[in-house]
Amino acid sequence: MQPQTLPHDPDLPLGTRWRIVPNALLVPPAGPERPQPCGVFDADGAPVPESLCFSDSATVPATVFPAVAAATERLEGRWLFGGVLSGHFGHMLCEATARLWALDRVERVQGIVFFARPFDKARRVAKGFAPLAKVMGLPPVRVVTQPSACDDLVIPEQGFGAGDLLGARPEVRAFLRGRLAHVAPDGAARIYITRSGQPARRGAILDEPGVEALFAAAGYQVIRPEDHDLARQVAMFRAATHVVATEGSPLHLLSFAAPEACRVAVIRRRDAPSFGQICDSLERFLGAPVLRLPAFTGVTAVEGSRNPNLTFFEPDRPALRDALIRQGFLPAGTPEWPDLDAGARQAAVLRLQEAIGQPLR
Repeated sequence: MQPQTLPHDPDLPLGTRWRIVPNALLVPPAGPERPQPCGVFDADGAPVPESLCFSDSATVPATVFPAVAAATERLEGRWLFGGVLSGHFGHMLCEATARLWALDRVERVQGIVFFARPFDKARRVAKGFAPLAKVMGLPPVRVVTQPSACDDLVIPEQGFGAGDLLGARPEVRAFLRGRLAHVAPDGAARIYITRSGQPARRGAILDEPGVEALFAAAGYQVIRPEDHDLARQVAMFRAATHVVATEGSPLHLLSFAAPEACRVAVIRRRDAPSFGQICDSLERFLGAPVLRLPAFTGVTAVEGSRNPNLTFFEPDRPALRDALIRQGFLPAGTPEWPDLDAGARQAAVLRLQEAIGQPLR
C-alpha cells in the first residue's frame, strides 16, 4: 500500500473529509518500533488508509499498518478516531486535536478513541489529555491498549500536526478557537512566557532568569505555565493584549486561546525550523503578524549533540529591546538592555551545564 499524504495548504477546507467505518478493528502499537505499527481495519480486514497518522511531515506517516489481530475488547456505538495521543505536551496539542473538528459535523458520536505511543503509558497520556478535554467540553476519551472492535468508527482527515502541518486547516483552527471562546479572561494584559520552569534539557535561552527580570521590570507578568493548570493558562492567555515568549509548546495553546487582537512576539532559542513554523502557525490561528525575534549574540551547546534542545541561544538583548519598542511591546523610555558581560555569561553557562549534567562549549 502506498503511504497516504496530507495537503500542505493550510487554507484548503476539510469540508466533509471523513469516513465512517462499520465494524472497524483498531489495532494499537505493541512495540517500540518507529514508525509505529498501528491502525484501523475494516470489516473485511482491509487496512483503512485514512487512519494513518502524521507527526511533523505531511508526506511521511508516523504510523504503518500492523498485522491484523483478533479483537479482545469492543466499543459499542459510534466513536471518533483521534489518532495517536502523545505524552509530549506540544505534540499532544497539535496531533491529538487534529481530527476533533468533525465533532461539530458528525452526529451521535459518544466518545473519542486514541492510540498511545508504545513508550507512553496509556493511563498517563489519558490523564495528560483530560484537562484539555474538559475545558473543550469533549465527549468521553478512551485510549485502547488491546485490539478493539467498534460498531461505527468515524475517521476524519488529519488537519493539524507538528512541523509541516502546524498551520492547521481552517476547520481545525475554527474548532479549537471556538471551543475555548467560552473561557472568561482572567489575568494580566502583558505577559512573558518563560521556559525556566522546564528541565534545562528541554531547551531554553541562555540566562532565561535574567531575561525574565528585564520583562518584569518593564511591567510584564512572568508566567511559568507549569505553575498553573491548563484551564488557568487558557484564562490568562485570553486576557492578554501583548505576549512575549521564548519559543516552545505553550505557544500552541496560546494560538487556540488568545484573542484576535492580541500581539505576540517570539524569541528564538535553538537551531531548528520550529521557530519559523510556530510563528507561521500563530499567524494562521490569530490572523495577525507575529513579531519574530531571532537575533542572538552567541550559541552554547553540548558538543557533538544533534538534539536542537541542547543548543542554547543567547539573545541579542539590545536588538530585542529595540524591536519590542518599535512594535509597541515596550515604551520608548525603557532603559537599555545590555548584553551579558564575560563574567555573567560564564556564570550562566556554568549554571546551565550543572542543570543538564553535560559539558557545554
